[in-house]
Amino acid sequence: MRCIFCKSDCVVKNGKRKRKVATKQSYLCTNCKKQFVEPDDFERMWHKPMIITRAVHQHIDGLSLSKVQNHLWQHGGI
Repeated sequence: MRCIFCKSDCVVKNGKRKRKVATKQSYLCTNCKKQFVEPDDFERMWHKPMIITRAVHQHIDGLSLSKVQNHLWQHGGI
């Protein structure tokens, strides 16, 4: 694991961050003293990655955005 700010390898675990969607490991850089959570492709998203992925696949498969929205609302409770 590398620090996302200074790119140092001097990183230690520093608790967990609980979010609506998931709980993530928090890290502390001993070099720059900044705390961070390991980034992923679904940062700042309100819904679970599985739901986002399903919506994107449906849209790529040809469903309109309104049909994707209706489908998720009926079957996913969103």
